[in-house]
Amino acid sequence: MPDVSGPTIEAADVTPDFVRRDVPARGVVEVLDRGELVGGFLSARELEHYRTLVRREVEVFRAGEFPADIVAALEDSLGKYGLGEN
Repeated sequence: MPDVSGPTIEAADVTPDFVRRDVPARGVVEVLDRGELVGGFLSARELEHYRTLVRREVEVFRAGEFPADIVAALEDSLGKYGLGEN
């Protein structure tokens, strides 16, 4: 899995100026307390990206909305990658 961690800052160093000035430029900032992740900040751009991902995550498609070849491929994959034998 690729490392997706972004810039970090210690919780004690977070100031309103940092949030106003640096978070928009950095996009995502992880907040650490004694080296442990305790939170983070998202820029407005990253927050909108997150919201888009959440909306897409809950999309539901009916099998009839897919072409027959895709439905067949999905059904075939069940036996290969899961739900086949538990």
